[in-house]
Amino acid sequence: MKYYRLWVLAFLLKFIGSAWDASYHFKYLFEEYSIPHIVNTLGFVLGGYLLFKEWRRAQYMDQFSRNLITIGYVLFLIGIPLDFTYHIAYGIDLTTWSPTHFIYYIATGIMIFGVWRGYYLFTGDVKPDWKSMHTWFAMFLLECLMFPNMQQENGAISYDQYIHGKSIASQEILELISDPASQIFGGIPEWVYPIYSVLMVALLTVLIIRICRDFTIPVMAAVLYIFLRFVGKAIFAAVGYPTSYVPITLLLIPLCFFLFKKMNWLAGLTGSLAYFLVLFAIHKFDILITPPLELWELVPAVILGALVPAINALYKPHPALKKNKQLA
Repeated sequence: MKYYRLWVLAFLLKFIGSAWDASYHFKYLFEEYSIPHIVNTLGFVLGGYLLFKEWRRAQYMDQFSRNLITIGYVLFLIGIPLDFTYHIAYGIDLTTWSPTHFIYYIATGIMIFGVWRGYYLFTGDVKPDWKSMHTWFAMFLLECLMFPNMQQENGAISYDQYIHGKSIASQEILELISDPASQIFGGIPEWVYPIYSVLMVALLTVLIIRICRDFTIPVMAAVLYIFLRFVGKAIFAAVGYPTSYVPITLLLIPLCFFLFKKMNWLAGLTGSLAYFLVLFAIHKFDILITPPLELWELVPAVILGALVPAINALYKPHPALKKNKQLA
């Protein structure tokens, strides 16, 4: 298990570096060699070393998992010069929704899924449960999917500080902001945030339950994700860095599947409804500083939440998803 524990460490370093980077760029301008980028790179390098070992001598992964991770690494490396070029052309590094950033997300997601698949097959004789590393890999994939939303999660608090004259952004940032709301929130429509959240969390929850046949893993992955986000928020607040809204209501989506013990449209509808209504109440009554939210966004969010498990029910399990007992 040491091999896969090192992969957990690699992705954890990338998790820390990415969260730090999101906070960093709400205070300072783009820098290639900032400390958050270095931490992220350490995780990338550690993973690269583990992948190299597997290419030299296959021990812990099947060929497809190894190749999948390699594709993720190559795609990520292609994204680096493209991202630098993008920021040279467009300047300020304040949006998580740029095309080059999505290359990073897709590449990282492929890496995580490849490692997770390798671990799933390597432990093929053991039923997956939340106490295993399945929870960690599920959490890393959740973080990868949710990272684009940090534009609004960091933006919510940074914008509130700005309009109240308490911004902690550097003078360089403040001088470049001509339209504060557009710049701070990345210029994306506010309705994207809740709809994207419901779609991604519902998809991941259904995927985990379908593959691992366990309703607890997605719940504990969400708990772990939220816990680590709160830890990061506390540290950033302590050292004077921008903080973000932590999406605590995401937990309600996998929790409803866990309570229903079924992957049906009713569990998806109830989870997305609970997620949105609790988030709206937090926003409406100013309990926490949340991203912008309108009540009409409830409709598409709930529809997507119900459709994901409903569509999933139409498809039979693919043979490739069955456990390979030979790799135990």
